[in-house]
Amino acid sequence: MGVLSATAAKSTVTDFLASMSASADVLALAKVEVDMNAIPEGKNAIVKWRGKPVFIRHRTQDEIDEANTVDVKSLRDPESDSVRAKKPEWLVMLGVCTHLGCVPIGESGDYGGW
Repeated sequence: MGVLSATAAKSTVTDFLASMSASADVLALAKVEVDMNAIPEGKNAIVKWRGKPVFIRHRTQDEIDEANTVDVKSLRDPESDSVRAKKPEWLVMLGVCTHLGCVPIGESGDYGGW
């Protein structure tokens, strides 16, 4: 009787956990591959990830130097550029405004889009 109960419990738990795993269409949206070599220095690419735009910026040395001179205390989320960008020449950002859901435009606005 104990073995039968244990087998039934295992089957129930296994089925429950299987129903909680991500479906194939969700897993397909989970990752996007981008050829970074195709993005020239000073330019950016926009790809979709989970229905949202992701900006990939190949920064120039001037852009990197400018980002490193920003006073961290003046930022809402005070982190240095070296923490935000693991490889300084690449800046990868989720491009959705948290206010109204608008999409930023590169090379425009008060901060040049970046």
